[in-house]
Amino acid sequence: MNTTVVGAAEPSRWTARLHPIPRRAREVLVIGWHAAFADTPAAGTPIAVFPHTEIIADHLPVMALVRIEHATAIDTITADGTRETRWGNDPFGIAKTGISWRLVPAHRAEDRWVIARGWWAASGEEAVLPTSVTEHALGAPTVVPVYDHDPHTGKRWTS
Repeated sequence: MNTTVVGAAEPSRWTARLHPIPRRAREVLVIGWHAAFADTPAAGTPIAVFPHTEIIADHLPVMALVRIEHATAIDTITADGTRETRWGNDPFGIAKTGISWRLVPAHRAEDRWVIARGWWAASGEEAVLPTSVTEHALGAPTVVPVYDHDPHTGKRWTS
């Protein structure tokens, strides 16, 4: 995928194209990724930064690719009265299961990149990830949903 970063001498291999329903496509910088277990990672969670991405981070909105392996804590009481916890699929079939991927807002906090604060929700947009991202984040799909909308404030990260 050849995309050009504003002000960059050559196309960036870390930019993803957003495809919103009503507007033209835009680009974001995918700075790195994080693998989470059970639930969405909290704000301030460090991101594993992709090589050579920081040199172009001032040109585009910065996002992190997040992989979530969904699981539910299942507590059982054994015959001797002790409590055991194991992780697995929701026995009632209510909670999300499997693995999901998404882009979430990221920002620089002191000397590292972290997941940004906010109550981020799906925006209705999807991002087409370049091969360089999917090669570093093994198992990542080519198209992922973008979670850049704060439903409490109306703020959009990529606007």
